Amino acid sequence: MREFNISKRSLILFFLLIALIPAGILAIQYSDRIIPHPTPTPPVDDTEASEAVIAGVETFFTVNYEEGKDAWLERFCSNSTQSGCLFATSGSTSLWRRYIEMKTVTTAEVSPKTLIRRSENEQIWLVTIQLSQPLPGSEKTQDEAYALAVRENGVWKFDRFLLPQEIDALQQSSEGVE
Repeated sequence: MREFNISKRSLILFFLLIALIPAGILAIQYSDRIIPHPTPTPPVDDTEASEAVIAGVETFFTVNYEEGKDAWLERFCSNSTQSGCLFATSGSTSLWRRYIEMKTVTTAEVSPKTLIRRSENEQIWLVTIQLSQPLPGSEKTQDEAYALAVRENGVWKFDRFLLPQEIDALQQSSEGVE
């Protein structure tokens, strides 16, 4: 019979290799936990536009009939574009009649849900709206809305809510994109 002579050094290297292979496999499997993956920061325009939409939608839906229409319009117009302010002003008289009749007091919390579309000077956001009390003629305290932010004089402002036809067109155009 032949004798095999293995030195202590060779034996240690052999067992070291055997131990390193599973350690390497475990390291590869758990490397995503060890190596931090930074969360992407949204572009500044996206952040500013979403903040403008939130401010505009919140001021639109925050109503206190005791403060009056003029205070509401002033607050809303400070967060919206000129065209958005004109649109709200044109329909505010009949709206405020209902608010006064129903003694409406409600606050809104708005959260951006999805950036739907962006261009250099416009962004469309889908937002969730949470009301403290339903508005007259509705029982809803939670809803979603599509809102348009526009860059006006270098500043992002809330412009308006999208019309149903615009929402339908957006949804149809996004069906084939996935």
